[in-house]
Amino acid sequence: MCGFVGILDKHGHAARFQDAVARGSDALTHRGPDDSGTFTDGPVAFGFRRLSILDLTPAGHQPMTSHDGAWTVVYNGEIYNFIELRAELAHSGTVFRSDCDTEVLVEALAAWGVRCFERFNGMWAVLAWHAPSQTLWACRGPWGIKPLYMVDQGDWVAFASEIKGLKAMGCNVGDVDPVAARRFLDNGELDCDTRTMFSGVQRLEPGYRYRFHVGEAVKKFRYGDGTESIDVPRFSEDARGEEAYVDAFRSAFLDSVRLRLRSDIDVGTCMSGGLDSTAIACAASRFLSGERGGNCRHAFTALLPEYDESRFIRPVLAQTGAEWHVTVADDAHVQSKIDHFFRVHDEPVHSLSALAGFLVMGLAAEAGVRVLLNGQGADELLGGYSSTIIPYLRSLLSEDGLSYATSQSVAEAGSLFAGLGLMLRANAGLAARALPASVEALLRANSARAAERSPGAVLTHPGGPLTLRQTPMKPASDRLRATLQDQVHRSPLPLYLRIEDSNSSAHSIEARLPFLDPQVVALAMAAPSRLLRRGGLNKFLLRRILPGLVPDVVWQRREKMGFPVPHERWLRGPLRGLLHETLAPERVAARGWLDAGSVTRSLNRFASDTKAPLPPTLLRAFLLERWARDHLDRQPSSAT
Repeated sequence: MCGFVGILDKHGHAARFQDAVARGSDALTHRGPDDSGTFTDGPVAFGFRRLSILDLTPAGHQPMTSHDGAWTVVYNGEIYNFIELRAELAHSGTVFRSDCDTEVLVEALAAWGVRCFERFNGMWAVLAWHAPSQTLWACRGPWGIKPLYMVDQGDWVAFASEIKGLKAMGCNVGDVDPVAARRFLDNGELDCDTRTMFSGVQRLEPGYRYRFHVGEAVKKFRYGDGTESIDVPRFSEDARGEEAYVDAFRSAFLDSVRLRLRSDIDVGTCMSGGLDSTAIACAASRFLSGERGGNCRHAFTALLPEYDESRFIRPVLAQTGAEWHVTVADDAHVQSKIDHFFRVHDEPVHSLSALAGFLVMGLAAEAGVRVLLNGQGADELLGGYSSTIIPYLRSLLSEDGLSYATSQSVAEAGSLFAGLGLMLRANAGLAARALPASVEALLRANSARAAERSPGAVLTHPGGPLTLRQTPMKPASDRLRATLQDQVHRSPLPLYLRIEDSNSSAHSIEARLPFLDPQVVALAMAAPSRLLRRGGLNKFLLRRILPGLVPDVVWQRREKMGFPVPHERWLRGPLRGLLHETLAPERVAARGWLDAGSVTRSLNRFASDTKAPLPPTLLRAFLLERWARDHLDRQPSSAT
């Protein structure tokens, strides 16, 4: 985890922005408290903050220039296969001066050019300056784990790992983006394209290289995500064919964890009691330590009184021998952390469930552990959400016929309705987005009838209700695959990755995600429907590799908790004052986004009736207004 800022001056004199770059870099100190550096050459200027994880010596200093002087980079992330790439480059004659992956990156650029990114297994956001051609390249990894934002100021273009870096440089980030705000208020959607909540800020697309050359239009080039070269076994219907596929997935997953233990400092794991974090923790314990000596003997949990998962966690601790660090998110803890939590996130959060991850990262920071493995991506890749049930059954009709699809629908119906009550109780404001389309439609219809009797917060943005673009229907056999692709590339994974990055970087921690390894992704995305769900069980392919790896009580569990938090109790209890202050009528009226009368009536009903559920629109209004107060109302002065 590091952070950087950069400026491309279209007049070729970036030295005039040295003070602005220094301010932007300082604003990202939390991302890299160990070292800092700057670089200026003609039209470009870089500022960098380093979190030392590989090669803790000054040899890992950034910005870093290749041995031939052609390339200079600032880089946030990790290239996990850097040891293998380093050996290949050394065999070709490259002499290395450090033991860090940054030097492997910059020398790979010198040897192989910008196509080198297709050979990386890792996560990255990079600015790379090629001095001979006076060309700046900006690049994000294929899954978008590491962020990179851009603002075009006319005469100059600015880049940063966080929007607060752009603001500190004096960039005009604009006002609220009306489409992004409307999309969030209406549907709870965030981070589903290149828009940010700031009208002047663009989120660079994952899996693209952007080329900037003074006097030319920006060009972007898509590159491979690493899955193209993976040898995926051909699935056959017999038991032997299925077992071969499961074996390949098991091997890929264990290898992914092994690579993500490469570190010169200790590594820990997040521990929720669910399938994903348990699988990672148990796999990590098999390797004891990374190949660079970083031990993995710490596990971190945020427990909530209403949703205590310790009965699933304790058997894992007994098996792995991990030291358990636990914090309880009681009322006092929530109240003391909530303001810092909101300030950390440059864009709105989707729910207060993100606070659980924030507390875990803070706990790890207190323990001195600066690298954490976490399970983001597993649900989206492996059919973890209930929203995949209907696409799954439709796919089975094409793949396996009516008889098999019917038998599975009975099991899935039981699974759906068994978990529905838990989901609604745990996260009333977000449950609908995780339900199959037919159930979601029913809920929406009921909500619409209820709204006629008791209107909630009504958006008053000009133009009336937002019209969503309709996506063409896929053939039945493609339904599940299309759903998973949408979850990975559009919603909700990009949002969850942004939340994870903000939560971790605020505490100077690097989060590593084994499920977003090219081998794991390739096998998950090529798996037939019957390997993703079966017998009412989600993430069936993952469950197949868990016997013998994790305690039985975990892999056999059927319910999915996710990250539930007691929104209603918190907003009637420790956060009541904050809720009412944030949505005070005069504040809402002055903002002009929502009808103040409707918001006040909805807020009063929620506050007075302790049995009333939290309206999703009220929660979103609260989260958006709180974001606007912290991040939109005050803008820095000009960079020059």
